[in-house]
Amino acid sequence: MKEDASVIAARNIMDASQGKRYPTFAYSVLDRYIDGDIIIDKSSALIGTSSGIYAVVGDETNDDFAPMLMHEFKRREMLNQRFTLFSSSERWDRRINELLGAKLQRMPRYSFTFNEHRFMQSQRAGIPDGFRLNRTNKESLEVNREFDAAYIRKYWGSVERFADKGFGFFVTEHDVIAGECVSIFSSEQYAEIDIVTNPLFRGKGVAQCVAEAFILECLERQITPRWDCDLHNIASIRLAQKLHFAAPETYSLYVRK
Repeated sequence: MKEDASVIAARNIMDASQGKRYPTFAYSVLDRYIDGDIIIDKSSALIGTSSGIYAVVGDETNDDFAPMLMHEFKRREMLNQRFTLFSSSERWDRRINELLGAKLQRMPRYSFTFNEHRFMQSQRAGIPDGFRLNRTNKESLEVNREFDAAYIRKYWGSVERFADKGFGFFVTEHDVIAGECVSIFSSEQYAEIDIVTNPLFRGKGVAQCVAEAFILECLERQITPRWDCDLHNIASIRLAQKLHFAAPETYSLYVRK
């Protein structure tokens, strides 16, 4: 499928910013894995999903782009729709604060780097005794606790699209779901994990089990697994480290107040 001009321009802007990490959903939109919008002016771009998650990239000093960013925020605000904004740099942090600081709340987060070599050399926890590992499919989405069909439609647009481009796993004990994970977003290069453990089964290794399955699926597909979390989510940070995600970089996420 031929890329349109906005996709090409956004890719060029991102490629010009060597060394910067951009969220997986931005690539999901550019690769047409999910529906979204691309708003561009010269050297700056706003890439957004239909669920209201945006990434701002490029030149933060572009005064012609600033009104476009503010217009999109006000449009979502008037409709009382979600507006979550990922900043790609400290310079963008300052610019966002100047433009929308009164309307948005900053939440610092970690983005980890996966060490494939160390993961492959390490001994895996595997499936805990008495549990079963299952692959997420259309049927399981009807019974999953957290990552159900409504969740999938929210982030992927449809269950069919997730079944085509996304993936996930869940662990059960006697048909009770103990832990589950899915690719909240995927692209031609990355897959970002969303993971949860049933409180009744914490400490039993089910989170590590489904996460290992997720990582192995990424490697089978020749894409890079991604792990992001809140700065204060100690359990997520510790699990990421066990799975050989390291060198976390701090970035800013902004949500409507």
